[in-house]
Amino acid sequence: MKKIYSVLLIGLLISAYYIGMGFYQQSLGFTFLEPLFLSDRLQLLFTSDVKTLELFYFTYPALTQLLNIPASLINPLWAPLITSGLIMGFFAAHIIVELFQQRMKTVSVLVSIYFLTSPVILSIAISGTSLYLFLILYYVFFNFLFRYTRDYTSYNFVMISLSLTLFALLDYTFLWILIFIVPIIFLFSLFNFTDIQKSYIGIFKELTQNRFSARELLNKSLSTLLVILFTPLMGFGFFLIINYWFTGDFMFFADAKTTSWNNQPELSFVFYQLDPDDLLIFDSWKYTITSSFLLSAPFMLSFLVGRKKLLFQLILFLVPVWIIYKLNSNPLQRLPLEDLTIINAAGIAGFIHLLQTPMIQFFRSNRVVYLTSFALLCLCLTSEYYYLENSENPREQNMLSFLKQEAPLNTEDVTETAQYIKENIPQGSKILTDNSLTYPVSALTRKEVQYVDQFDNDFYMALQVPVVHADYILIINDIYIFEIEKGSRNTFYKDLKSFPVIYQNEVFSILKTQDKTYDFR
Repeated sequence: MKKIYSVLLIGLLISAYYIGMGFYQQSLGFTFLEPLFLSDRLQLLFTSDVKTLELFYFTYPALTQLLNIPASLINPLWAPLITSGLIMGFFAAHIIVELFQQRMKTVSVLVSIYFLTSPVILSIAISGTSLYLFLILYYVFFNFLFRYTRDYTSYNFVMISLSLTLFALLDYTFLWILIFIVPIIFLFSLFNFTDIQKSYIGIFKELTQNRFSARELLNKSLSTLLVILFTPLMGFGFFLIINYWFTGDFMFFADAKTTSWNNQPELSFVFYQLDPDDLLIFDSWKYTITSSFLLSAPFMLSFLVGRKKLLFQLILFLVPVWIIYKLNSNPLQRLPLEDLTIINAAGIAGFIHLLQTPMIQFFRSNRVVYLTSFALLCLCLTSEYYYLENSENPREQNMLSFLKQEAPLNTEDVTETAQYIKENIPQGSKILTDNSLTYPVSALTRKEVQYVDQFDNDFYMALQVPVVHADYILIINDIYIFEIEKGSRNTFYKDLKSFPVIYQNEVFSILKTQDKTYDFR
């Protein structure tokens, strides 16, 4: 009970710090696409009766959306920030209290400093993105893998299965790791034999000289694998069936332009004012190796300290295997923080595991451990800063700009357009727009105007006859110009020439379709 109170108190304090930093970040003009997307969907979910099923089930990552719902009752625009700050605060509190209970008070203080000052942890906690879920679920996954090596109970496998099930609603591609953990499950079953010599020679002898043990080992491995596989595969299969039942497409959540914040790549170029050629890369291996090295300080320490533990080493080996797999699956893409946080999470989980083994006596009695921990803290803070410096991801570059107190990299045109709509367009007006491209603006102005977009029944009719179904049209300039220059067959883009532009900045334009005199303000 004392531990729960400690986690609650420390978690609230750290959460308040993260949320306060997040609001300060927003006050300086820093915004990110994902929290704007989530805020827009939350407003639609609570204010619209149209496509409610699509908004609830098919917004992806679905787990992030579901967790944001309670905080959206306070304010949908604040919900992503509040949720990420709260959950990261309590995650940090759990780690700190765990170390304190192991009588590693100095280390717990250093870890507290890390969670409060780490460039990567701060970026994860205050950006309002899904990154906090990746870090925590990676940690849970590895924590229970490590835990099974000291506590051979099925509870650990159930928790591993649960974490993978949640990954199906966050990033379903992580389920491919099931292939790579099959050998580890096999070794788990093997090490569960009480009379086995736990070494490479002992394992070889057990497999080659004892048929009964080999048969029993196979049965135990298959049953364990079934426990782990069943829930995530059934859960993801059910999710695919829902997609097919209502849309006719198993992968609707991944293919549709309106279901995820990054399904429209053109928007990232516009939002961060990038040239598409900047993201064409031919050095993804070099970039990934450099990034992995800069994030690997806790991982490498855990690896070195636990170098004599066979299962521990094999579990950690999953990390480079997974990164290589992700890189090979898309060799022209630099791995983002969603993939690379597995290094941090595995390192933290490994270190916590070692403190719960007989090695804890060594940690408590050796003063060198405290010097090493301090050096590790300095190394982590420095290397994570250089990771953000080295990053080519525009979102991560924007995070670094905040930490350096520089100007935001995200365009100010989103805020300027939203401000123009609030001040100059009559309340209740209908604005025709493509939500997959303009959701950053609609997220900020849904209370003032009505958007005729993909979540409105009149959207496709409005594309044919805008003057009948909308008072204004909101477009992205680059997309519009591109469509006109290529001689688009879409009559909507051709007809835009006939509407007067009443507002334009570098990114957005607002066109007027008809006179509007009434105002419901």
